[in-house]
Amino acid sequence: MTAQILAFPVRDEASRYRLQSVRQMAARAGANVHKVELEFIAAGCSKVAQNYIAERFRRRSFHDDNGPEAA
Repeated sequence: MTAQILAFPVRDEASRYRLQSVRQMAARAGANVHKVELEFIAAGCSKVAQNYIAERFRRRSFHDDNGPEAA
């Protein structure tokens, strides 16, 4: 097993806000927050990575639901 050392990319307020947002998305979705956080940091804390993660959780929520008939 090889260890990967990542430089912490949070250097400004925008990156810190995006990281906090991703943590909250993962917690709300019931995902492993630490794993999602590491994935986001590895992607460079970019807005594109944040949008990708948000879209992934959004799509997963649609598949977990049974549609409009479930209500």
